[in-house]
Amino acid sequence: MHLTIQNSLIIIIGGLLFIAGITDIRKQMVSRRLLWILFIVCLVTVPFMTENSILSIIGGLAVGFCAIGISIASKEQVGKGDGIVITAIGLALGARRCLLVVCIASLLMSLIAIVILLFRRGNRHTRLPFLPAIFAGYVFCAGQVLIC
Repeated sequence: MHLTIQNSLIIIIGGLLFIAGITDIRKQMVSRRLLWILFIVCLVTVPFMTENSILSIIGGLAVGFCAIGISIASKEQVGKGDGIVITAIGLALGARRCLLVVCIASLLMSLIAIVILLFRRGNRHTRLPFLPAIFAGYVFCAGQVLIC
């Protein structure tokens, strides 16, 4: 029963991230309502993620807070919504998996940016949506959680 709830919540978070990613592509912003729903679902997930210690959860929150801080320091070069999503993921997955999600997303976005620059579809000031890459990183990490 416990694993069924955990797996269901992980899938729901993935669905919310997918919706957020599509919204980010279309509008280059995500609604506060969707961010709140995602954050609440991630908060509900915490008791069911028994492999995460309290330190791991705090570390995951710290990763997200750093992303929000980077957003503020860079004058929204990285959106605050991205930071809030990373904070929510850190809450649900813990520090290591959250860092893995962010690393995979950053690598994916770097490759996409290189392709865009090579084919001259944009320049270094072209804004790219980050949430679809976060979704891809989450799918990789959540797949590991669901399998194990």
